[in-house]
Amino acid sequence: MPSEKRLTDRSAVNRSIRLRWIDSAGRNASAQGEIQNLGRRGMGILLRERLQKGATVQLTERDLQLVGKAIVRFQEDRKGRYYTGLEFLGGLLAPHELLASGQLA
Repeated sequence: MPSEKRLTDRSAVNRSIRLRWIDSAGRNASAQGEIQNLGRRGMGILLRERLQKGATVQLTERDLQLVGKAIVRFQEDRKGRYYTGLEFLGGLLAPHELLASGQLA
């Protein structure tokens, strides 16, 4: 098993999220994913699509007020779905109040 490379802790979260990106053919693409964990600098999600490592994605999740961009840092095949590790661009995307409440410690 690879060593842990995360710089901050993540908390378990079970929410849907919409991702958008430009595919290798230059077309707009999108997918619905399931957030598995979330922290100040990134998140892990399950997707049905394979994304290229280093790709930039737009993400939107209204309840957690996540809006912004992230880079695909990791992707692992998990029986037809892909666990995808994302690193936020520009740091924290969720409101500070949400993190301060202990919901996403």
